[in-house]
Parts: sequence; C-alpha cells; structure tokens
Amino acid sequence: MSRVLMAVVVVLTVAAALAVNAMLVGLQTRPAVARSGGALMETAVVTANVKVEGEGPPIVLIHGIGAALDWWDAIAPGLSSDHRVIRLDLIGHGGTEAPGSGYAIARQAALVKAVLDRLGVARTVVVGHSMGGEVATAFAAANPANVERLVLIDTPPKLETAFDLKTRLGLMPLIGQGLWRVRTDAVLRQALTQGFAPGFPVPETFVADLWQLTYTVFHNAHGDSIAYVTEEGTPERLAAIEPVPPLLVIFGTEDALIAPSSAKLYEAVPGAKIVMVDGAGHSPMVEKPEQTLAAIRRFIDERTE
Repeated sequence: MSRVLMAVVVVLTVAAALAVNAMLVGLQTRPAVARSGGALMETAVVTANVKVEGEGPPIVLIHGIGAALDWWDAIAPGLSSDHRVIRLDLIGHGGTEAPGSGYAIARQAALVKAVLDRLGVARTVVVGHSMGGEVATAFAAANPANVERLVLIDTPPKLETAFDLKTRLGLMPLIGQGLWRVRTDAVLRQALTQGFAPGFPVPETFVADLWQLTYTVFHNAHGDSIAYVTEEGTPERLAAIEPVPPLLVIFGTEDALIAPSSAKLYEAVPGAKIVMVDGAGHSPMVEKPEQTLAAIRRFIDERTE
C-alpha cells in the first residue's frame, strides 16, 4: 500500500471514528435526579430538581449555563431568612432531566413558570445569572404580571461572550464531541476559570455540576443562548415589556466573558439601576457574596419603603 493511500485510509478511519463518536455523544440523555438538597418536581416541561427554603415573599434564583442551583449557596441563606427562596436546575443542568432536544431560552422560561405554578407562586422577584438572566428576561416578557422585580447578574446585553480557545473547540462539530469524550476534572476545572476573576479557586461542587451536562446540553444550550441575544438584545427586550419591571443589573468589574463596560447598555431600560462589584469576575454572587447580597437586598427592600 502506498504512503498516500495509507494516509487516505488513516484520515478516513479517523473521520469515521469521529463521526460515530459524535453521533453517540449527541444521542446521550440523562434522567432527573434529586441533588444539592433539591427534590424532584414533575412538570409539563420536564422533571425538575427544585429547592425551596425559607418563608415570606418569594424570590426565584436562576443559574447560568453549565451551572446548577448550588451556585447560589453563598447568598441563599441571607435571602431565606425572611423570604421564600426558590431555586431550580434548568433543563439539562444539575439534577433536572436532560432530554435530547428542547433547550431554547423560551422553553427554559416555561420551566420556571411551571415550577412556580406548582408552588402556587403568582408574583415574585426573579434573579438570573448570565444565561439565567436571559431566561429571567424571557420569563418576564411572557409573564409580566408574575414579576415584581428583576435582577440580572452579568447577563450579556448583546452578542459578545468571549470564550477561550478550549471552549470554542468544544463547540465545534466532531472536534467538540471528541473532546467531550476525554474530558477530565482538570479540564472542566480549567473551563470554569473564565467564570471568575483571575486566581479565584473553582469550587469542586461546580466541577461536579459540569459533569452532569451531556454534550447536547452544552452545545444546544449555548447555541440557543446565542440565538436569543442575536435575535434581539436583552435591554431591548426588557424595555419592550409592559410594564417594565423594576430592574437591577449587577456586573463584576473583572468579568472575562462579558466586557464590564457592557453593563451601561442596560441604561436603555427605563429606571434600571446598575451596580458594579469591584474585584468580582463573571459570578459576583459566588466571588463577592456579601456585596452581591447587600445590593439585592437593598433593591428588593425598596418595595416596602
């Protein structure tokens, strides 16, 4: 066999292996499982992992892509002391069911609505982080009467998320599924570092959360998030809600995924308040929980003044 023919055979064999792997990885699904102190709740959307703590006016906390309800652990106790704090894992994340499709932002928002309906919550403060802020925005747009106040934490106002090279490769056809097959704790921990300011230690529980994702969730949830902000910017969507909910926007000054200067784009939303958390990266509620909690409490306490 000539060297050229041998090279062609090798290339075709590798390509076939990548294609088969991509098909197998892309077909993976995962059933729901209670985790992080949550309990399973059957809804018309999917079976969700939900955690409810405290008594009082309700607040729902919505995590971002690749995360789970435990990303709120640092501030949830400070809210549940006098509020009913509702946390859920989004579709495919944490302990919530991971189907083979159906990760659009509107469907994620429909899951939030289904959970709140099951809990008998008619009106609530909604807090969303990153992609979770897009879900919160979609929920508010579809259910304005259900939203008392809205808090967005490092939520992209437009298409601009700057992922590192490894993450970009992970989203590429064939290559991404191949890398997914050989991922390790160290690889996932490194992937999470962009979610925080330089030097911040990635919690091991967050690495465990990332292991819960199938490749379909990782790829499709990212794609659907991009599609959401590409179709229309988040500030524009919020400004179109009638009535516009009181809005607090929180951004870390060291965000490596979204330019902190982008927070100013939310000034287009009537009455919006913007708080910059000094020294925090993309996840202020994890990195600077005291400052983040204080900003949220000041905002939600305005309703009683």
